[in-house]
Amino acid sequence: MYETERLVQELAKYEIDVRNVVVNQVLFPEDSAGASGSKHDCKKCLARRRMQSKYLEQIASLYEDFHVVYVPQLDDEVRGVQQITQFSEKLVQNAPAPPPPPAKAASAAQ
Repeated sequence: MYETERLVQELAKYEIDVRNVVVNQVLFPEDSAGASGSKHDCKKCLARRRMQSKYLEQIASLYEDFHVVYVPQLDDEVRGVQQITQFSEKLVQNAPAPPPPPAKAASAAQ
């Protein structure tokens, strides 16, 4: 967050217009509706989503006048022309920010 804001301010000093922000490696909730039919994330994924949600809220308020692109965290490294082409499509699809994770239950914190 701080590095991005410093970069935006530094570019503005040189009258370089910044209108786009890419937020990379965002965890979106997984649709794990399998045989059990339930939708949930693992405990570590939920914890990571909770940490990210704080920063995503800051990004939304700080860069409300910018075009913000949320790129999901991928399962594999992007390599080769085909994968780069598929990845580049995510940059122009304009996906909304992921929904906030469920609130952490008080009993789970102990």
